[in-house]
Amino acid sequence: MRIFRALGLLALGAILVSVVPSSSCADSWALPTTTTYTSCAGHARITVSPRDLKSQLGYFDDRVKNVDPAGQKKGGSLVASARLERLVDRRWRPIWEHQIANDVAPVLALVQDDGEHAVTFDDWHGTGYGPNAVVIYGAGGKMLRALALSDVVPADYIKALPHSVSSIHWRRNPRFSPDGRKVIIPVLIPTENFVSDPATIDIAVDLVDGRVSPINLGAWDAAQAAGRKVLAAQVAYEASAKAAFLAPLLGPKANAEREWHGYLREAVGRLIGDDETPSTTVLRLPDADDYAVSETWVHDALTESYADKVALASLSEPNLVAVLKKAFLKLPDGSLSKVTAFIAVSDQNWPEVVSAMRRSGAKIVQLDPAKAIPQRSQRIARRYGPHGV
Repeated sequence: MRIFRALGLLALGAILVSVVPSSSCADSWALPTTTTYTSCAGHARITVSPRDLKSQLGYFDDRVKNVDPAGQKKGGSLVASARLERLVDRRWRPIWEHQIANDVAPVLALVQDDGEHAVTFDDWHGTGYGPNAVVIYGAGGKMLRALALSDVVPADYIKALPHSVSSIHWRRNPRFSPDGRKVIIPVLIPTENFVSDPATIDIAVDLVDGRVSPINLGAWDAAQAAGRKVLAAQVAYEASAKAAFLAPLLGPKANAEREWHGYLREAVGRLIGDDETPSTTVLRLPDADDYAVSETWVHDALTESYADKVALASLSEPNLVAVLKKAFLKLPDGSLSKVTAFIAVSDQNWPEVVSAMRRSGAKIVQLDPAKAIPQRSQRIARRYGPHGV
């Protein structure tokens, strides 16, 4: 398997989310558009118009630069707004229209059939974050209550929920209670591993005063217990990952491709830092059915023009030496003068690697799996602060 260097723009900086790896994933957001939400019986509707953005990239760039309002389109609407209408005598009649709490737009809105209440949920490009997880509007469009997610569920429960780069995935589609006095939100129950359709617990929010209460206290107790279990697993994982990051690095305990790729990336990062990430290539065992293609990977990693820094390892160290000897017999002298190759081999085989690669002009760096590589202080400070905590 080969892993290539990835180049790209990381919008809004790199947000490191403290969750078990399976709980964190990427997400994407289309530019918000004017959207109409109709009540269940079709007697009322609310139309949400977003603040106009010039582009997603423009919004992200301005957020990084603390430009306010971020991403504003020249000549476009400066605020998010909503218009509530009721169907009277087969005609839609406006009830109220004005600015709403969201910076750009909500993610979702509900409206009651009588138009007495409307509720919006979350902020565009920030589900679960900020003060607008739930916003209730009453007569005349007056905002009655705005709730952050921490007003709905405890902070530790939030930590246990699935997170993506921009959002906390905390709910399914809400609904009004049969008596019209509350909005019912199906809140996700945390799980230790990724589940495509997780179970939920119904949480009610009173439309008059914003009071939050679970529908079933016993089920809510069980959901919180599940959250505590997930959070404990996250804390244990993070502690283990931190200990491994801070500890001197040795070769992988398991002789497997994934483990060798991880070792190569971490070893090179400790030696030269993270500004230049090399490609990593692992040569398979000679008797593997798919072995032949891995020899091609080794050759390509060293000779393709973009690969100025490469890292190589093998499930069979002697075979890697043999493959390197064969590969360099065909290369012109000095052809790899711009390449730095980090090669995972022991002291026993290193002289043969040096001899095989001498004419290539490549700069070669030994990664001896038996010799511990200390962590760089700069990497510790970047991840855990200047004191490594």
